[in-house]
Amino acid sequence: MILLRALLLGAAGLLAGAADTDARQEAWEQFRSLYAGGQYAEALPLARTIVELTGAAPEHELELPIALGNLGATQLRLGDPAGALASYRQALDLVETTQGIASRRLVGPLAGVGTAHAALGQHDEAALHLARALAVSRRADGLFNLEQMPLIELLVDAQMALGNWQLAERERIYALRVGEQNYGYDDPRTLPMVTRLARFYESLAQFAAARSLYLRLRDISMKESGLQNPTTIRAMLAIARTYRLQFTLDPESLLENAEVNPITGAPTLRQTEVDVGLLRPHRGGEQLLEKALAALRAAGDPPRELLAETLVEMGDWKTALGRTAEALPFYREGDTLTAATADRPQPGPLALPRQVFYRPPPASLRARKSPAGAVLVRRAEFSFTVAADGTTGDITVVSSEMGDGQRAQLQRALERALYSPRFEGGEPRATEGVHFTAQWYEEEETPAGESAPRQ
Repeated sequence: MILLRALLLGAAGLLAGAADTDARQEAWEQFRSLYAGGQYAEALPLARTIVELTGAAPEHELELPIALGNLGATQLRLGDPAGALASYRQALDLVETTQGIASRRLVGPLAGVGTAHAALGQHDEAALHLARALAVSRRADGLFNLEQMPLIELLVDAQMALGNWQLAERERIYALRVGEQNYGYDDPRTLPMVTRLARFYESLAQFAAARSLYLRLRDISMKESGLQNPTTIRAMLAIARTYRLQFTLDPESLLENAEVNPITGAPTLRQTEVDVGLLRPHRGGEQLLEKALAALRAAGDPPRELLAETLVEMGDWKTALGRTAEALPFYREGDTLTAATADRPQPGPLALPRQVFYRPPPASLRARKSPAGAVLVRRAEFSFTVAADGTTGDITVVSSEMGDGQRAQLQRALERALYSPRFEGGEPRATEGVHFTAQWYEEEETPAGESAPRQ
């Protein structure tokens, strides 16, 4: 919505002016005040009035797309994406007719049409219009203009919804390049772009790629105030987390003698296979957590939430290794910092059990990165008890969309899962009725005569 807010602000100057625009100007000022205050229902009639008044004055035809954009933005806020799409389409048609198909004034309406399509779940159409908006922006304002950043975010969301990971990755990398071109490689202003790309890779279980970016995040942020910088601490926690998650979800990639499958890019073992159960995460992760925790304690009055986050991450590290007794003191201290109180009614992260270690069957993940239209996701919901030591028991199947063999493999994996237990009164408690939905990804067969979707 950043781009849409900018569009709203930009309309003020265009709607002001001659005496015959007094009614429009008054309506605009009221609309802007209501919209800025979040009173969208009250702003909607004014947005319609501005459209009508502007449309009735031919000399103001250049302002009508902006008025329609304001109407579309208000309709989106009120949960009417279909109405917003109609408003934005009308604005787009007007700009194309009066300004041509390459005008930079197309960016706003194109972004609005794309956002409305996304809100309607029509992500393919959203991606098409947002990609066009980006092309116009880069042609009009330069390949590395900063104004395109909100558009990139919207396009990444659309591509992710479509399962087009490679296209989403391309835009994430491009956003970082924009930051580097404008600010420099190691400028702190690039940190938001670095962070988004790192989180993107982490969400796709590409932990080595994510970790390299978190390392860059740490190194840049340390230049400002060393370990006293909260951004540095959070980067250290993220690096440790990628080590833990890599050990949990992709243990084979930790093997020094792993080879890469030339077709899938996945690590494979050589002739002498190593028992995955004997693997351990990289010691550097735990060392970083220890260093971060020591720095926070030495600060005297560290940020409460950051200290709690570090303590919980250290507890998660111990739990992932099966050292639950060692994890409990860290969880207990973290709970004292985050437990709900009269002053802080929001429950903390340890108010309910949290899954820390769950290693799904490798066969269940083979098709996970296929395009959304080419993969079938089968689900099975389980109910179980999480004991005070974080282990699971009394597992039952609530519902299932998969075969007996698949369900049995997932249940065995869940039997080995480890959780951070629920804390109550400063102590870990057993929790019954915990639910978890496991997934099994399958590639859908392409009907004869049809080609498989491409990324």
